[in-house]
Amino acid sequence: MKNAYLSGAGHLAAVAALSFVVTSATAMEGNPLFSATRIEVDTGRASGSKSIQAGRAEGWIGGDYHRFVWKAEATREAGRLDDAEVQALYGRYLAPFWELQTGLRFQGKPESHTYAALGVRGLAPYAFDVDLALFVRSDGKVFARTRAEYDLLWTNRLICRPFVFADWSGSNIRVEDTRRGVETYEVGINTRYEITRAFAPYIEVAHSKRYALGASNSSSSVRLGIRLLF
Repeated sequence: MKNAYLSGAGHLAAVAALSFVVTSATAMEGNPLFSATRIEVDTGRASGSKSIQAGRAEGWIGGDYHRFVWKAEATREAGRLDDAEVQALYGRYLAPFWELQTGLRFQGKPESHTYAALGVRGLAPYAFDVDLALFVRSDGKVFARTRAEYDLLWTNRLICRPFVFADWSGSNIRVEDTRRGVETYEVGINTRYEITRAFAPYIEVAHSKRYALGASNSSSSVRLGIRLLF
C-alpha cells in the first residue's frame, strides 16, 4: 500500500512539474494563458446485466503555440475497477487545427505501467475530431491508440456524436495474454442535450470487443451521464 501511495505521489509530481515547465515557457513568451476542461461521467448496464460506470476528463492550459495537456479515464464493471490511467503531455502547435502532443502516460489498471507518449490531435476534413497516439512502455513494448468522433447537430441543443476507438499492440505478449494488432475497440453513439454549453446530460450506446491470444469477448452497454465544460 505504501509503495502504491509513493508511486501515485511520484506521478502527480511529474504532472505538476511538466505543467510548471509549459506554463512558465508560455508566460515568458508574453502570451496570455487560456484553459479548457471537459468532464464526462456516466453509469449504466453492460451485457449480462453487469453494472458499469465510466469517467473521462481532459483539458489544457497554455497559449496558442504551447500547452500543458492532461487526460484521465477510468472504468468500473460489476463494482470493480477495470482500468484507470492519466496522461501528462506537452502540446505544440503543428498546423491549423492540429497539435503535436508528447509526454507520459501512467496506467494504474489493469496493471501498473509507465509509457512515453507521442501523438497528434486535431480536426480532420469535415470536422472529424481525431486523436492518434503512439506509446512506448518502460519495457520497450510498443502500443498505439486511435480515436475519432464527430458532432452531428440535430438542433442547436441536441447533438449526436458517433465515435470509434481502438487500442493496438505491436507484439504478442503471452504473459499478459495480449495479441499483436487490435487489443480492444469500441464503437458507439453519444447523444447529448445541451441545457447550456457547459452542462449537458447524455445517453451513450456502445459496443466493444476485446481480443486476447486465441480468444475474444464482446460487450454492449447503455449508459446515462453528464458532460461538463469549464
